[in-house]
Amino acid sequence: MKIRFLMTAMAIATGASSIQAQEITIGVPVSLTGVYAFVGTAAVKGMQHAVDEINAGNELGGGRTIKLLVVDDGSNTNQAITLVNRLATVDKVLAIAGPSASPTVLAVSPVVNQLQIPMLGIAVTPAVNKAGPWSNRVLNSPTTLMTVLSNYTLETIKPKTVMTVASRDNDGAAAQSKVARTVMQGKVTLMPEESALMAETDFSALSTKIASLKPDVVMITMNDAAAANIVLQAKQAGAASSLKFVANNAAASASFLRIGGKAVEGVLVGTDAFPEIRTDSLAKSFVANFQKKYNAMPDQWNAVGYTIGRLYGHAISTAKGPLTRQSLLDAIVATSNFPVVLGSGKGNFSFAAEREPTYEPILITIKDGKFTQAP
Repeated sequence: MKIRFLMTAMAIATGASSIQAQEITIGVPVSLTGVYAFVGTAAVKGMQHAVDEINAGNELGGGRTIKLLVVDDGSNTNQAITLVNRLATVDKVLAIAGPSASPTVLAVSPVVNQLQIPMLGIAVTPAVNKAGPWSNRVLNSPTTLMTVLSNYTLETIKPKTVMTVASRDNDGAAAQSKVARTVMQGKVTLMPEESALMAETDFSALSTKIASLKPDVVMITMNDAAAANIVLQAKQAGAASSLKFVANNAAASASFLRIGGKAVEGVLVGTDAFPEIRTDSLAKSFVANFQKKYNAMPDQWNAVGYTIGRLYGHAISTAKGPLTRQSLLDAIVATSNFPVVLGSGKGNFSFAAEREPTYEPILITIKDGKFTQAP
């Protein structure tokens, strides 16, 4: 009897321990290499920082923890599709965090809906949401960000002529340019749109055109390196000193400053996050703790990754009933008025109609080689 009692007690204890020690795995297929590595590598640091905080604080209760399974999609859509399939069916992850660009997120959107696994992607295009209920994103739509940026450009710079340079291989960036042109239509003279590929580095022909046509503003919706090189090469080609450059959220990256150097001084940028200028306790704590951990100030993409980690932690904590992919999805899309480090801090994060992320974007500029809030 005593032996049976001990065995029963051990079985109960073992069962309790296994429940308490539940490890929840989230798959993270992001770009650690390739043209979108500037997003993926930074976002992973932010996600890991959020997960470390959640786990250390036992925020999920019952000893539950989150584990990130990070894989590199190489900024390639086919590779992203392969990885998502593997993460969902072989690794049996509960959810997907990523990918890290509109093309890769859009490519895997039909896949996650077919597999019925929640995804929070780093993308701006609403087409991600339209693919089905399982594919969601954390970044504002092109309309939200670019309307604010375009109106500010019109009101403060007061240009008469504007040239736009858009991506030919990124739907989200192309849509951003389209929004900007729509906002400015009839208010300025819009030159025919120029376009380029994200991986291009030689913009000599475009730079010569910018210098010769002499627009008042050049608005660029490209990735970090391309945007920086366009500004740099245009100035090397003799663009007027009065020319103002405006860029989308991809330019809100340390790599944009590094590549552009002194040439990008004064560039106006629309960004999804700039936590170091916020005075609320959430942002101040995030900045201080991130800086202590990584010995660097967090940038926009660190903040985006941190937000994804925090959103999943919140959804896991609030999911109703047994934690499944379906209950997690239900909790994610029900997110409302959740405090995040994205946006200005004047309003919290919610998924509104059509599961659209809502928060207020920020405008920044470059002064003395650093990002600062636009006046």
